[in-house]
Amino acid sequence: PVTGTPGSNQHFFAPNAWTPNGDGTNDRLKPIYSGIKELSYFRVFNRWSQLVFETKDMGDGWDGKLKGTLQPLEVYVWIASGKDDSGKQVTAKGTSLLLR
Repeated sequence: PVTGTPGSNQHFFAPNAWTPNGDGTNDRLKPIYSGIKELSYFRVFNRWSQLVFETKDMGDGWDGKLKGTLQPLEVYVWIASGKDDSGKQVTAKGTSLLLR
């Protein structure tokens, strides 16, 4: 299932878990956007609050690597911000478990 943060106006949805194992299914952590016309950022942080991924490209997602190194199986925090169809800036956050 995919979830957004309650109260986020449900503009961003991301999987609760994903599997960057190279099988072509769920290999990248990326949100599903609803009513977003422009992405300001999608960021992913590890449990030490280290930024492990950032993009402004709505088609891009994190492959589970940091500087070419596979990251550990754990929960990662994501935050996304962008402009909705009315031009209002909206932000949401959530967590996702990296599995292999």
